[in-house]
Amino acid sequence: MAGIIESSPAHQNFSRYDIRVIIKFSVILGKDASCIHKDLVTVLGENAPFIQTVRKWVQAVSEGRDDMEDEPRPGRPVTACGDANISKVLVSLSDDRRKTCEEISTETLMS
Repeated sequence: MAGIIESSPAHQNFSRYDIRVIIKFSVILGKDASCIHKDLVTVLGENAPFIQTVRKWVQAVSEGRDDMEDEPRPGRPVTACGDANISKVLVSLSDDRRKTCEEISTETLMS
């Protein structure tokens, strides 16, 4: 059927950023959140964002948001679990396997 894109693995490799750009483009075309969500489900299937997420981004774009990147969030940075920090903890534990979490934290300068 012409004009219909069927969901396939090739169409499911969109990042969250890609999806937000698609939402922005669709808003510029004058589509509403329900229509945009339907299009995303058609292409992405179960990998499509929830309708609430689409509504949130439609509102943000409609209010003038241009940047489609994630806003910084509070909390532990992703680097807290990086390879370098894991190595620091392993080295600390290799000296004494009975160290407390507090001792390891003090020694490695991590909380």
